[in-house]
Amino acid sequence: MTGDGHRVNFRYLLRSPANAMTNYSFPSYGGLKMRTGTVLNILVDEYINTVAPVASDEIAQRLPRKVSSATIRNEMAELEEEGYITRPHISSGGVPSDKGYRFYVESLVETAGPSAQAQQEIRSRFNQAAWAQDVWVQLAASVLAQLTNNLAIVTLPRTPTAKLKYIDLVYLQEFLALLVVVLEETRLRHQLIPLDDVTNQSELWEMSLRLNEGLSGMTWDKIGDAQMELSPLGEMVKGSTADILREADTDDVLEHYVDGLRLLLDQPEFSESGRAQGVVELLEERTLLRSILSEVPDGSDVGVYIGGENPAEELHPYGIIISSYGVPHKMSGTISVLGPTRMEYGSAIGSVQFLSSFMSDLMVGIHGNG
Repeated sequence: MTGDGHRVNFRYLLRSPANAMTNYSFPSYGGLKMRTGTVLNILVDEYINTVAPVASDEIAQRLPRKVSSATIRNEMAELEEEGYITRPHISSGGVPSDKGYRFYVESLVETAGPSAQAQQEIRSRFNQAAWAQDVWVQLAASVLAQLTNNLAIVTLPRTPTAKLKYIDLVYLQEFLALLVVVLEETRLRHQLIPLDDVTNQSELWEMSLRLNEGLSGMTWDKIGDAQMELSPLGEMVKGSTADILREADTDDVLEHYVDGLRLLLDQPEFSESGRAQGVVELLEERTLLRSILSEVPDGSDVGVYIGGENPAEELHPYGIIISSYGVPHKMSGTISVLGPTRMEYGSAIGSVQFLSSFMSDLMVGIHGNG
């Protein structure tokens, strides 16, 4: 991550409390002395764990060398003056600000992803699930919510431009058939097709086969321009298929799965009913998903947005960790966590990294390397 952005590419290592003090680097953009940065990172760690203002004596207990509480109070006064922490009262301990959390995240050089045993259990759950993208995406949201104790949002992968994989025509009843359109990323669309003449399933299968041979892999405009000798019914199906793909291209409502709402609402920050209601309202607003996805980083990077860094004002009380997954240059989806700004960033980032890589491997297994 750089000082002027919010993308991060951490080393994927397990961080343990025993060596916590060695797992920070101190970003030069913050302009803090090493001891001041150490005090800030300990304060953030303590606040994440306790959800209570952190006093100087608590910080002193975690410093590797003996430092007086008075000295630490001076460091905290400097941090408050620079906007890294706030104090509810003059005599109380410190609480990290968005700027303090940002320094903390920038300082991390190690992230705590799932343990080896947890990774094996996750792989086992996916192996036992149905071989279908929507099932995997739903399961990924469930797993991520459990790993982070926060809200997880995972979108289904999409191609930049919708392309036809194949169509199927199903006879329903006299004068009525169902057109099933499968896009390359296995999204499904369907439409009723009127039949002017008496026909049967065998004739519809033959028509499907011919259309698939001529149109598979095409975008909506290529399908519209394709020259084929077709019956009036075949032309109708061809035109309907092009219309469905065009609508898929302009549809800005991404298919997605959400999990972990109860886990998020169990956080102390949401003990007040008003805050809980605000989260539910955010989920009901389609603009929420668009706002979150507007800052998806490229490649294997993980985006971390804290409080006021989020693009939408409604998201300022939250922290968001997001990454993409999929097949490079072919299709991509997103994996994200939404929680209070006081979240365990190290473990959440590691969990998002792991699932992003794991889901990408699954997609490559289905669709190839692009």
